[in-house]
Amino acid sequence: MKQSYAVIQAEQVALHSRTIRSRFPDRFSNLMFLEQGHLTSGEAEIVTVGPALCFWPQNQHQTLSLNAGSRAVILGLSDTIVLDAIGARSESVHLRMLVEQTFAAPLPHDTDIDQIRTLFTWFAAEQAKEEGQSPMTLAAYLRLMLICALRAHQPEPIAKGAEKTSILRRFRHLVELQYRDHWPVSRYATELGIDYDRLHRTCKRKTGRSPAELVHERLTAEAKARLENSGSPLKKIAADLGFADATRFSHFFKRRTDMSPGAYRAIVSRPDGEDLVELRRGFSDWP
Repeated sequence: MKQSYAVIQAEQVALHSRTIRSRFPDRFSNLMFLEQGHLTSGEAEIVTVGPALCFWPQNQHQTLSLNAGSRAVILGLSDTIVLDAIGARSESVHLRMLVEQTFAAPLPHDTDIDQIRTLFTWFAAEQAKEEGQSPMTLAAYLRLMLICALRAHQPEPIAKGAEKTSILRRFRHLVELQYRDHWPVSRYATELGIDYDRLHRTCKRKTGRSPAELVHERLTAEAKARLENSGSPLKKIAADLGFADATRFSHFFKRRTDMSPGAYRAIVSRPDGEDLVELRRGFSDWP
């Protein structure tokens, strides 16, 4: 589980400026705690002054350089741990939007710095355990890190009429709040103040999927998370996800994954293997 869930890479105090050599898989996101010094990133050579939390989603990695005297710790994060950390509450929407893009969040207060330093230390200690390493514990630490980043992050101003009022973003926000209530797409459209056809066109144009497909993907991702990380019986999982009974939940899950919930749980409970990569849900399952 260690290498497929999360990896930690400590950068000791630099004696001279140097480029960071990442040891993470390409599909991993990166979260850096720049404890001190200066970080230069990307072709634009953007400079971030520590202490700060910096994040790069998968497929948005950049060339990173530390100047002399800098110290940093970097986490390589799989889609799985990111989704586990975000969770499925209304507050999760803000965390989800936070990690969709590169950000640098300065940490101006000593209490914030101490908290982040402690969380990274705890994360490293848990991740280093050969036996008994807990994905739930690692995800909990990451969630606290992301909440700290969310509180400290000051996003760039958004152009008037652009992403801030995006129909897709508002739709996703509503889905995060209501997907367990099994709203019909028409109700989402009504709540957004638009007609069904416009919502459908927007989702298809931006994601290639219909609104109903997106809702079902979110529900499936949560079902996979609960099957993988909890020992709850199917009846309870079904109830928690808004299904009338375990049978209806099983039928829904099998239509989406071509396997029963029990079969999925049995497969993902085995030691990690390459054959499990496509089965496990990821952050990218919900655009």
